[in-house]
Amino acid sequence: MIIRGFREKILYYVVPLLAFFFFFGSFTRGACAMTTEEEKKLGKKVLLEIEKEADFVQDLNVQAFVEKVGYSLVDQLDLNPFEFRFYVINELDPNAFAVPGGYIFINTGLIALAENEQEIAGVLAHEISHVTQRHISKLIEKSKTLTLATLGAMIAGMIAGRGGAGSAAAVSMAQATAGALTLKFSREIEQDADQHGLNLMIKAGYDPEGMINFFKRLQKVSLAMAPKVPAYLLNHPAIENRISLLENILKMGPKPTGPFKTFEDFNKIHTMVFVEEREPQVAITYFQSLIDANPHRCEGYYGLGLAYRKMGRFDKSMEVLQQAHSLAPKDLDVSRELGIVYFLSGKVDQAIEHLEALQSTPGQGQHNDPMMIYYLGRGYQEKGDLAKALPLLLKIQKEKPEFLDVYYSLGSVYGRTGQKGLSHFYFGKYFKLKQERNNALLHFRTAIDLLERGSPEREEAQSEIKEITSPKR
Repeated sequence: MIIRGFREKILYYVVPLLAFFFFFGSFTRGACAMTTEEEKKLGKKVLLEIEKEADFVQDLNVQAFVEKVGYSLVDQLDLNPFEFRFYVINELDPNAFAVPGGYIFINTGLIALAENEQEIAGVLAHEISHVTQRHISKLIEKSKTLTLATLGAMIAGMIAGRGGAGSAAAVSMAQATAGALTLKFSREIEQDADQHGLNLMIKAGYDPEGMINFFKRLQKVSLAMAPKVPAYLLNHPAIENRISLLENILKMGPKPTGPFKTFEDFNKIHTMVFVEEREPQVAITYFQSLIDANPHRCEGYYGLGLAYRKMGRFDKSMEVLQQAHSLAPKDLDVSRELGIVYFLSGKVDQAIEHLEALQSTPGQGQHNDPMMIYYLGRGYQEKGDLAKALPLLLKIQKEKPEFLDVYYSLGSVYGRTGQKGLSHFYFGKYFKLKQERNNALLHFRTAIDLLERGSPEREEAQSEIKEITSPKR
């Protein structure tokens, strides 16, 4: 695991290898491994805690890229009792980690550090292997010395340790306890994840050198950070040993020769991530320097347009993206972003015309570009064409359930069509994702009063209320 804390609120032990004992006090079998169902329950509870603190990336195309790579690896698994989900956290630290049950997290800083899709595949394959090899369950099975009380205090400190002397002491104890355990078993676990991840990459059609190359780059970054040694190197086997092991594995067997899977526009993903994780003015300065160095390439204009959009300067964003479009009129990414800026600038008719034309471009079907689909749906919504807006927004909600804004849009559309129960249901989902508990409860309770008995939305609203109001263990 490449673990470093995000925002230092959920420390790098918030995915502690023994968290299960805290969440499930009834688990008292001693040195026994968890069942897969127990791992799933643990993963869900840890996910809920992470969702309270993590700043998830809302650019659906970055999310879609990570899912594309992740699921291409998951598809190669022979036996898989878990339902994998992938999340992108907006954080500069190069970090990725896995939670039991199939939840995989990757930071924007790691995507920015990688040079190609092969390296991202290597990281995700490693994290997927932590889940499929059930390393957390095995670690619990090997542990003979921890008491339930110690583990409960440890996890409580990690989850609640957000300030104050008491929480600081709990966190300190948590780090010391978990650190000793992970050091004891990390070599075996990490090497196992490396080997299984390497095989998974090969089966999926990726260049296995991608994993090795990324580890080498991470090693260089760690040297540049001296004397501040990354937590990854403090709590895991020496990275040079892992590199040597992987190189030896490749030498022992027939080395794959390709052709390997590639993602032609990985540099666009880099640009999106750069803009996402940095202050707009920093990004503006950087991309303007690219334009000054080469005013005839569209890459600088593309990034500059995204940075101005993030700043809220839609006029400048439109101007710059139009320049990028003139330099690369067939670039679908530039065209999509220009259509989005038309919408954000209030030029709704122009946005719809532009995005409809893009949607009908050969090879650019509805399923390929979630941001294009969402803003086309928003354009129809603004024009009052709700019959066209609704299926597009529902498609995004189904395929990207973590995307916050689509729930607000659906609540508005259903309200305008007179379906008040569904309107309140989706507003409830929106406020729950925003961690606004009281607003979420208000809308879910109103939805229950208005929705038909037995409807799936009514039953889900009841489950959401139960989850929100249930006391923490």
